[in-house]
Amino acid sequence: MRPFALILFLGTTLPAQIPTAYTPLTSSQRWEHYWHSTFLYPGLYFAAFGAAGGTQLVKDPPEWGQGLPGYGKRAGTFFASYAIQYTVQEAADAALGYDPRYIHCECKGGVRRVAHAFVWSFLTKNDQGHTRFNAPVLAGAYAGEIVPYLWYPSRFSPLKDGFRGGSQEVGITVGINIIREFGPELKRFFRVTPSP
Repeated sequence: MRPFALILFLGTTLPAQIPTAYTPLTSSQRWEHYWHSTFLYPGLYFAAFGAAGGTQLVKDPPEWGQGLPGYGKRAGTFFASYAIQYTVQEAADAALGYDPRYIHCECKGGVRRVAHAFVWSFLTKNDQGHTRFNAPVLAGAYAGEIVPYLWYPSRFSPLKDGFRGGSQEVGITVGINIIREFGPELKRFFRVTPSP
């Protein structure tokens, strides 16, 4: 459901890194992280409206038509997908005491950092600082794709198409985390310095 081009934007703007000395989130920090990762995060609106524009151009799905009504359905669906994904993920993280943040690598070297970003797309820390399998990120990815297919035209299957979309979303999460890992360097590289 999501265009790959949005990975760069999301990966360099979403909050990513946590301090070297691990400190778990408090309840209020969890709420703040949730709100800033979903409804208060302008990147999600950008992603939803941009993705809707892309699917509007290719008339996907054609049953929704063109014009403002079709665009509204597409934008609403993308925003709902993102909101569902992050809500399920952060609720499961809170219930299990898992950290929803990406944990930056303390290693050096591009290959090691890419490998770290890949592995830590599936791992996280719990409140005691122990490494755990990150089931909430998978639950969020699949829920965020399966649920919106419930209001798609009937030729779509929430399980089949949603599972395919969820698997793509997991891949996109890996891509976003690779960009998060190299985010500081990317920001310095793309920083425009004013001419004297």
